[in-house]
Amino acid sequence: MVQKDSYPHGSFNWVDVCTTDTEVAKSFYSELFGLDFQDDSADEDNIYTIGYKNGLPVLGMMTKTPDMTAGGMPDCWETYISVDDIEKTVAAIPEAGGRLLGPVMNAASGAGRLAVIADPNGAVAILWQPIGSHGACLIKEHGTLSWNELVVNDVDAAMDFYCALLGWSTEPLDDDGLIGIRCGDSGEIIGSATLAPPGVPSHWSVYFAVNDCDATVQHVLRLGGQVIVPASTQRSGRTAQVADNQGAMFWITTCES
Repeated sequence: MVQKDSYPHGSFNWVDVCTTDTEVAKSFYSELFGLDFQDDSADEDNIYTIGYKNGLPVLGMMTKTPDMTAGGMPDCWETYISVDDIEKTVAAIPEAGGRLLGPVMNAASGAGRLAVIADPNGAVAILWQPIGSHGACLIKEHGTLSWNELVVNDVDAAMDFYCALLGWSTEPLDDDGLIGIRCGDSGEIIGSATLAPPGVPSHWSVYFAVNDCDATVQHVLRLGGQVIVPASTQRSGRTAQVADNQGAMFWITTCES
């Protein structure tokens, strides 16, 4: 368990799920992860929901807009990256080789400013400049964020982009091409990047810590979810990829001891 009261520039600080039905998602994740949920938005037409663990905010969820649904966007988990100055960071995106997918926006709750970006491979992430909320206050405990991994068609192009934009550096984590992402401000390895399998579009994957990977897989199935990649023992522990009962995919991995 790690409690957080701030995040360095360039570190992963939050995740949320864009979902077809927020009430269904609340039921699924409250049962699976032991979370409590509270709607937290001044915009009644676009309500944002916060998930709490032990009274601390750990993740978010929102209903997909009609435009998202019409465009064929699946239910999915989104990765947020904390930045000190969002205007300065956004201005550097074109030269670094990425795209800004919309204007910088103020969160309806007043908690921060955000911008949706895409790297050279098309993987989407959200930049977040905190105002009232720095991000998840608890990580690496059952049902909370544990890791973020970029699954991408061109690892070198993606890492060149993020290193230029956010001050990251990289280093090999194994002999199979898994790349560690080191935050420039903290010096810590905060995530990873790996080559996407053929036919899989570039994206950010979200990992949640769980006490027992195999038991959680069975819980997912009982709740109407699916197993995408069966549980196996990896360098980080027992790990599996699953999907919730509306199709949003995520990974689970045993909590760090």
